[in-house]
Amino acid sequence: MKTSIKITLVFCCFLLSVYIVNAKGFKYGKFSKEEILLTECAYEPDAEAVILSRTCTVNISYSSITYNYLVRIKILKEEGLDRANIEIPYWRKDGLENITGVKAHTVNIDAKGGKTDDALEKKSVFKVDINENYGAVRFGMPNVKVGSIIEYRYSLISNFYTYLDTWYFQDDIPTLWSSIKVNMPESFRYDLVMFGNRLKSKYPMSKSNEWILTNLKSIREEPYVNNYMDFVEQMRFQLTGYYKSRSDMSGGVEFVTARSTWEKLAEEYLDAFEFFGRKNFAQKTVAQILDGDENSWEKVEKIYDYVRTNIKWDGKYRIYPENSPPKIIEEKIASNCEINFLLVLLLREAGIKAEPALSRTNNLGLLQKDYPLMSQFNQALAYVEIFNNKLFLNATSPFRPYQILAEKDLNFYAFVLEKNKTRWEKVKAFNKSRSQLILNYDFTNKERPACQFKMNENGYYAAETRELINEFGLEEFLKTVVDESEMELHKDSLTIENLDNVNKPLLVKANFPMAEIDLENDIIYFEPFPAVLDNNPFKKEDRQYRVDFNYNRYQSIVVNIKLPQEYMVEDCPKSRLVKLSNNLGYFRITAQKQTNGVQLRTVFEIKQPSFTIDYYGELRELYSQMLSSIKGQVVIKKNNTISEK
Repeated sequence: MKTSIKITLVFCCFLLSVYIVNAKGFKYGKFSKEEILLTECAYEPDAEAVILSRTCTVNISYSSITYNYLVRIKILKEEGLDRANIEIPYWRKDGLENITGVKAHTVNIDAKGGKTDDALEKKSVFKVDINENYGAVRFGMPNVKVGSIIEYRYSLISNFYTYLDTWYFQDDIPTLWSSIKVNMPESFRYDLVMFGNRLKSKYPMSKSNEWILTNLKSIREEPYVNNYMDFVEQMRFQLTGYYKSRSDMSGGVEFVTARSTWEKLAEEYLDAFEFFGRKNFAQKTVAQILDGDENSWEKVEKIYDYVRTNIKWDGKYRIYPENSPPKIIEEKIASNCEINFLLVLLLREAGIKAEPALSRTNNLGLLQKDYPLMSQFNQALAYVEIFNNKLFLNATSPFRPYQILAEKDLNFYAFVLEKNKTRWEKVKAFNKSRSQLILNYDFTNKERPACQFKMNENGYYAAETRELINEFGLEEFLKTVVDESEMELHKDSLTIENLDNVNKPLLVKANFPMAEIDLENDIIYFEPFPAVLDNNPFKKEDRQYRVDFNYNRYQSIVVNIKLPQEYMVEDCPKSRLVKLSNNLGYFRITAQKQTNGVQLRTVFEIKQPSFTIDYYGELRELYSQMLSSIKGQVVIKKNNTISEK
């Protein structure tokens, strides 16, 4: 949340003048020959539009901060015409920010070199309220078509000094030039944090006040990345402090620290509410949960199971509890922090070392431990130590055992709020998640060929399956695993074990008649593997961002095919092994022909939660070969010699 800081400085008589500085000769309305002739982006030829230049000059004075923007875009394809609709958001609450000086125009050059310049009319600029905090300035550029250059400039006036607006050098279309320049009095001190390999490489120790990057690729979403904005070239500025006149008789100036510390923030946070001191309530509740002869691990499991099954998560992420523990149990619904703080309270009463912890879901990006800001956090976890084992718990889902956090919780670190010992601890994923499928195809009864299906899962696989079954039902879930066009479920054969007992493996069994197999043919082409690994997320030749699997993967499939005496396996997927370097993962398939059929086995394993882009080529090849193997057909051929006898 943005807040205003009033600053009294010894140099209060001095104000920085507000002016626009355009980098490398960028001037409003003046275009180069290269910009006019440009028809496509050389390094992204499919781009619908390109940002020719985007510049900002930030002037920090003692009365306000002024951001002067100049943006120039060229439309390259029909799909890019929507770029003519401009929206500029700002923080309108408490009048902390305002946008002024909007000026825009569209320039078109015809085949003969003739130029038309259509200016934006003031009446076409609108201010709208987006929500209670944010507003926006909106306008549509006039006379835009393929080949148009649209250009606009504006100033954002801000009274928010704690940190400057993050500057993103990249956008969702390619950017040829992006620059930011920051002018500030000597009295201010801001910490600068850079993100992105190019920025860090170009300005490793720079004390410059201007930063420029060119020929930037577009930001694009990629599979298996929690938040791609973590890897976008960007700069952040946080106020460290400022000089002001001393208030005592000694005169002179003093430095005022504006930046807090994690220890101070933790102390202020824990003092802001009373939640963990309800001894009588906790004693009575724990007495109802425990028998009194449990060991420490059993206590954790029972108390966790009590919370996850009795309190429903309302779907809200908060870091401050609004209700008391008795009210939470009474109403049986609570926010994320209320559920996990209740868990901490009960574990402490049972003699378990438990502490509240704050974290950030990984879809919102990485936590920045160098930035002591409570606004980074959006949820709370429970932290437990038992016999030198450290683990985080999140009891918001009825489908997870205590060892397993939500996948969104896996964001490398969380902030433990132990009194007088606040610290960062690593968040580790449960590393024994396994999924095994067994399909026994029996074609010996040619009139009624069938398949026996078995599934055994634990860890993250079981948690996800339990949630899917709860939402869609077991029959609908099975349709995501087997091809319903080839198999018709025998409902009376369907069994499931440990659906509600999340502390044990999930077991599913079913029998399917093979609806589409005709054993009267001399040659039968059959795809035996289910569709659980049928999509390659790494089809593109290159990648921009780290690969986030979040937890280690292990999936095994066993296929047994039993044939009548007069049939034989003519062909089947070949045995193959594909490995990642440093033994970080592999795919293996083995095929073993038998006298009356064949057995196929596959194992797919990923042994670490994330990979740098250096591994992308290997991951792409692994997935490609894996999918090629499991989409392979088994060719079943009739042995006419045996049938004639």
